[in-house]
Amino acid sequence: MTEFKIDEEYTIIKEKDTGFWHYSQNGVMMPKKAEKAFKYYSLNINNLDSLMNSYFHLSNPASFNDPFDCNINLLDSAEDIQTINEMTTVKRNNCSNLGVVSMTEIVDNHVMWAHYTDNYHGFAIEFKGTEVTVIPSADQTAGGTFVKVIYPKKLVKVKKEYPFAIQYMLTTKLKHWEYENEWRFITTLGPKKDRILHYDPEKVKGLYIGHQMIDNKPSAYRLILSIRARVFPNVPVYVVYPHPNKLELYFEKVLPK
Repeated sequence: MTEFKIDEEYTIIKEKDTGFWHYSQNGVMMPKKAEKAFKYYSLNINNLDSLMNSYFHLSNPASFNDPFDCNINLLDSAEDIQTINEMTTVKRNNCSNLGVVSMTEIVDNHVMWAHYTDNYHGFAIEFKGTEVTVIPSADQTAGGTFVKVIYPKKLVKVKKEYPFAIQYMLTTKLKHWEYENEWRFITTLGPKKDRILHYDPEKVKGLYIGHQMIDNKPSAYRLILSIRARVFPNVPVYVVYPHPNKLELYFEKVLPK
């Protein structure tokens, strides 16, 4: 087998040269790298710590807001899959041996700012998509892959024996999530289940701050600017507002002036 048709829009195709499986959308191979990648954060102590110490938290899909995301029912005979830990809860996406970092290609979507930054109280960081450089530790057993999520109209099952089965399970979401334009960094955890994955702070290209943080949490805003001065002092900082005259977001550059 060299290809598998998921629906009328998506096909997964095996590359002749590498043997890797990649998605095709409407007959065109999907990009392997994003031009830009953004990570949204709500405002809490854990996310401020991750900003100060330049790391991603590797999420267990069980914590995702969509219970159908990474759902092992996408695979036939899912109970027999050895690469996924035995489930101990009713959740069908509890992959405790895997870590996922969710990012997106877009920073100007008002729904994303409302949902993922707690209504503009949080922030986002920007990477050049080809430079999401992570520093795996001994507790991550693989360097991981950075891959684009697909959004078929209907979720279909694939056989667990297929070589792309796990990739498909981890990168497939329902069509109504398509606005997120998501990319995922996926890695396998080591025996210690360490979920901290450091990135190179020199690869950060921008810092975006929701306007509600300035209005309602000014001490947090000052703290983030202090972190920026210490960790990536040359990175531009933007405050994100609803545009005063248009139905779109406005990005005011505040640093450097």
